Amino acid sequence: MRVFSLVFLAATVAAAQTPTANFSGKWQIDAPAGRGGRGGGAPQILVINQVGNEVTGELGGGRGNVGSTAPVTNELWDGKASGNSITFYVWRGNDRPTKTIYKGELNSTGDQITFKVVTDATGRGGAAPPAGTAAQGAGSTQEVVAKRAR
Repeated sequence: MRVFSLVFLAATVAAAQTPTANFSGKWQIDAPAGRGGRGGGAPQILVINQVGNEVTGELGGGRGNVGSTAPVTNELWDGKASGNSITFYVWRGNDRPTKTIYKGELNSTGDQITFKVVTDATGRGGAAPPAGTAAQGAGSTQEVVAKRAR
């Protein structure tokens, strides 16, 4: 009876856990519309490599480091996947990079991730912005959509 109870409990716990979606692959993030509704710059390409709940990869394209000889890092940091959610961050910018955090949800068909993107103005590589400035605090938040590239 005891063995049956343990097997039943293990099966119940396994069934209750939501499997993690497969985020691996190539995704395209179109640049947001510019002023006047015109298209933005070049799209960004997001490459995700997922093993279990761990996520690695890179985010390239877009404006990049235009006019700079500073090294560019496109690496995804601290990537995690759980259920239909994914989180990671990248460092963006030239001389004083900014930590940009991506928190996304995969849609039900598995072909689109809607990200909330937060630019952490306090996470700069250099000194924090002066108190009372517009750059102080959590920074800016926007929503972007990544579509699975075929």
